[in-house]
Amino acid sequence: MEILFEDYYIIAVHKPAGLSTESGHAKHPSMERELMFYITEELNKNSSSSRLKKTPYLRAIHRLDRPSSGVLLFAKTKYALTAVMNQFEAGTVQKSYFAKTQKAPPQESGTLQHFIKKDESGKFAIVSALQTKGAQACSLDYTVLSTSNGETLLDIQPKTGKFHQIRAQLAFIGCPIVGDIQYGARPWRDHEIKLMAYRLSFNHPKSNEPMTFIIDPPTTW
Repeated sequence: MEILFEDYYIIAVHKPAGLSTESGHAKHPSMERELMFYITEELNKNSSSSRLKKTPYLRAIHRLDRPSSGVLLFAKTKYALTAVMNQFEAGTVQKSYFAKTQKAPPQESGTLQHFIKKDESGKFAIVSALQTKGAQACSLDYTVLSTSNGETLLDIQPKTGKFHQIRAQLAFIGCPIVGDIQYGARPWRDHEIKLMAYRLSFNHPKSNEPMTFIIDPPTTW
């Protein structure tokens, strides 16, 4: 487990592909569970607070899909959770992604603007060019960085944060992310696709100081 930053209020980690953000009812591993083990151990060693040792606080401030990787932020206090979630809702948090697609987009850079909604199962995103009942507007900017071995590396700046947005929008234009069989791509690795949240910028919930975390794409790409 790679911890990028930790203090009393927040903890930022590099989530590997294959781990869910939160535990939920599924039996597969989660980043939340791994962090809870770590925090509990650290509190037992270093804290004098019996309350914290008994009920340590840990909540995901945002989420990454299980097959993707990248910077993931958790709150260690209710105050921090509310403060940073307010930034997400206000649109002041900046997120950047790397994605490798099976096909290059028609242009070197551009903006994808569509409408998106979940299907009846709630596990799949449906994208359309025109607005349909229940669909919401979604958009992202992309830039082609390189193409090699039949795969194209994109730098992506999402303007909205809808469910499976990047995956579904790229698939909709015929450029599914490598390994994303849910959206029509060829298999790569179990529970892993070539999508990484490589950059996250926000203000610290207590000090309000700007914070930015950046990680490199995995060498396995």
